[in-house]
Amino acid sequence: MNIVFASNWFNHHEKFFCDAMATQPDVVFHFIQTERIPEERLQLGYQDMTKATPYCICSYESDDAYHKAMEICNNADALILGSAPYEFIAERVRNNKLTFFYAERLFRNGLWHMLYPPTFFTVLKRFIIPGNKSNFYVLCASGYTALDCHKIHAFRGKYFKWGHFIEVNKYDSVDTLLESKRLKHPQSISILWVGRLIGLKHPDQAIYVAEKLKQQGFSFKLDIIGNGDLEEDLKQEVNEKGLAGTVHFLGAMSPQEVRSYMMAADIYLFTSDFNEGWGAVLGEAMSSGCAVVTSHAIGATPFLAIHNENALVYENGNEESLSRNVMRLIDSEELRMRLSRNAIETMQNLWNANIGANRLYNVIKALRAGTDIPEYENGPMSEAALLKNSWFKDDTI
Repeated sequence: MNIVFASNWFNHHEKFFCDAMATQPDVVFHFIQTERIPEERLQLGYQDMTKATPYCICSYESDDAYHKAMEICNNADALILGSAPYEFIAERVRNNKLTFFYAERLFRNGLWHMLYPPTFFTVLKRFIIPGNKSNFYVLCASGYTALDCHKIHAFRGKYFKWGHFIEVNKYDSVDTLLESKRLKHPQSISILWVGRLIGLKHPDQAIYVAEKLKQQGFSFKLDIIGNGDLEEDLKQEVNEKGLAGTVHFLGAMSPQEVRSYMMAADIYLFTSDFNEGWGAVLGEAMSSGCAVVTSHAIGATPFLAIHNENALVYENGNEESLSRNVMRLIDSEELRMRLSRNAIETMQNLWNANIGANRLYNVIKALRAGTDIPEYENGPMSEAALLKNSWFKDDTI
């Protein structure tokens, strides 16, 4: 079976799924990279891994590479389309060949953008026309993708839960991991925030939490990893609020360095709004045994986080709810430990690349054979519900 994944660039968010799919016993797998990795991403720690990855083809390198990539895409038994140009599926649309759109939410700022003619024609060409073909499906890399597609009458009834699969940590003993966190800072709680310091990520909410915790006399430290346009303003705010000894700006780091900080942190804050597509750091923090407090607006939250079971969820923008949830975690070691254990279990036993690849393979195999597709209760390739922005209401605090 020939399976192809075409997207803009190959990176650590896609590598683990691609590796798992490439090792399926009867699959010939290719990843088609359609553009060079931007310098900005390289500075953030991304790596150009294409040369060391035998199944990667960079279509932009030469005319021969482009024609080879197009031929592979046109003839594949199944194709997954990420952020690649429409031309890589044009022939598949004409011939109604099995194709999966890998998409975060379409309308992060509202459906009204469809009134703008260029947006309308782009969505019509890329989603509405293919979405009404019988062999076209959506891998929803956000809890909100299905409803966005449903609103434009695309892919109706053909929505699968999906996501960006991260490297899932394996432990000889979860108890040992959680005990090591305690030993690294026995007298205080370690809180971590990671991301670009920009508006949609809302790093200011982490500082708000720090201010509230200090006012209540909690012993803690807050590490902030990342850089961006808001960095100087945030540092000034920290100084003005007398938090300089408690809040630490650590700058940008490689993904490997970030994971080492997650492995040491007790609590992870994820404060992005509805403009966050998937949010791979949620899975990374859960896999690293953090007790996570996450905004309900983030694309990954509805799929990965179960409130009060493997994470705490707060209503997007509600800083009081965010800070109260953090205080709950600091007050209760039992709650922190329970959420951390369950988060690790979620990532190891459900939301990982091997399960995603196996399930997608099984669905492709069934669709090609014309048999009933597997019905998974939860996790990758289970049915994605039509989820409204207002789905979460926290009535526990």
